[in-house]
Amino acid sequence: MRRAASVISICALSLGAPCSAAPSGVSVEPEALAHYSYCVNEAKDRSFVYVLSRQILYRCHGDVAISYFNYLGHHHVRERRLEDETGVYLFRMISGVGRCWTKILDEARLPVSAFGCEIYVDI
Repeated sequence: MRRAASVISICALSLGAPCSAAPSGVSVEPEALAHYSYCVNEAKDRSFVYVLSRQILYRCHGDVAISYFNYLGHHHVRERRLEDETGVYLFRMISGVGRCWTKILDEARLPVSAFGCEIYVDI
């Protein structure tokens, strides 16, 4: 797992803005690293990799994101609710890495079910 070493250098992310330093609370448990790896690999396979000014963003969706989101819930990560013009979302933070989300209402406030995760890596 080459990516495991890069987990330590990953930047923390609050709901909207990345921070400048990684916290000491980054999870290096095998299951957490597996979810991280699956998300990064899916993002690479589907071309959901974005180079930002100081970071690389890996974005995964579908079953990989559902699994990661549920893993975070199983580990009692608190949800944060966000409402904006595109819909209503529930976010679960990935300590020191990014966040996973589920969209529960669309822009017309009709029920939907969509999942995604965002992982930020310093460059």
